[in-house]
Amino acid sequence: LVTEVNDSHIENLVDTLEDSGFAPATINRYLSSISKMLRFANQRQSIYHLDRVPHIEWQKEDNGRERYLEPMEEQEIIRLLTEWNMVDYLEFYLFLIDTGMRLGEALSIKKLMVHNNNGNYVVNLPASVTKNGEPRGIPLTERAKSIVLKLLIKAERNDLVFSHLKYWTCENTWRRLRKAMNLEDDKEFVIHCLRHTCATRLAQSGKVELHMIGQMLGH
Repeated sequence: LVTEVNDSHIENLVDTLEDSGFAPATINRYLSSISKMLRFANQRQSIYHLDRVPHIEWQKEDNGRERYLEPMEEQEIIRLLTEWNMVDYLEFYLFLIDTGMRLGEALSIKKLMVHNNNGNYVVNLPASVTKNGEPRGIPLTERAKSIVLKLLIKAERNDLVFSHLKYWTCENTWRRLRKAMNLEDDKEFVIHCLRHTCATRLAQSGKVELHMIGQMLGH
């Protein structure tokens, strides 16, 4: 219960998030949610009997690439790439948002890495593909699954799923998007922010435990 949260709980949460590899800005978003709940309870003394709000020490934000997409930005990306007839790259960016994979990891996926567990699809990345050298499994959302399944139809077992895409075209198309969206001065608006978008949305959903998010993203 929110009324049972104390200073130690807050400190332990911050320590856990830091150990899981979360950046200061992401940690602050968790703290912000907790702060709102505590203030809500504190303002309703007769119901919750919360006499004191625990101290929250906010993290100093110096995040480098902690930028993530707002929903309206995602919609603008969809509009522009559809207008430019670049649906293949649009779907790839949406796949990155939904899986949190790094660009190189996603481009390295082979058909044999995609597994169907009773309709629940998972991409099992081997250690040779991941940045941290550890294998991990990434569950696919319905959107990510629909993107991948149509590419698997004609693919052989050892074929790359996104063999029709090029690394530098992914990068150059993103730069074109940044210019079209008047975000040229936003140096954090890079492809890597799609990975942060995935982590942020999972955290905000409250449906996935923190350590699971870290494992899914390979922290």
